[in-house]
Amino acid sequence: MIRQATEKDAEQIAPLIEQAIHEIAETLTGTQEKEMILERLAWFVTQTGNRLSHENILVKELDGRVVGIVITYAGFDAARLDEPIKRQLREWTGRDVQIDQETEGDVYYLDTLSVDAAYGGKGIGSELLQAAADEGERCGLRAFTLNADQTNAGAQRLYRRLGFVPVKTLAISGGQFDYMERPYST
Repeated sequence: MIRQATEKDAEQIAPLIEQAIHEIAETLTGTQEKEMILERLAWFVTQTGNRLSHENILVKELDGRVVGIVITYAGFDAARLDEPIKRQLREWTGRDVQIDQETEGDVYYLDTLSVDAAYGGKGIGSELLQAAADEGERCGLRAFTLNADQTNAGAQRLYRRLGFVPVKTLAISGGQFDYMERPYST
């Protein structure tokens, strides 16, 4: 079953976020300590109004367990959704932290897609991706977008096969990413 995430899913969602975004998780949590990263990611999931909030997450649940997630939001909401994260990072670290802008405008942005390794190869990622794409289309946005790490050849092939086209290169938390989009049919 794919459903909207809730605050109660936070402890299961945090490791899936960390697994997918690595260095970006360090940036968003202000630490490199794995236990602290997971704790802080889970905290953001329980909150509202930020990019990692349960409000922006769909989960795939099997046997009462979250086995996959997709985090999405409209591009024009990206800067607003990063502000609570910046404020919290200032509180945790005592300094202002720069968060690289990953998207903007009239698009539906796939921030994070992650499946528990034990459930890989079962089509869960594709199912979550399609559920997210459908949601963006219902919102009436012009395109579905994502960032694909340039060093991840498998993800690059998958997204191109699914109709995503690179439109620019972005630097995010020190890595190089292809910003890719797939227009919605109007």
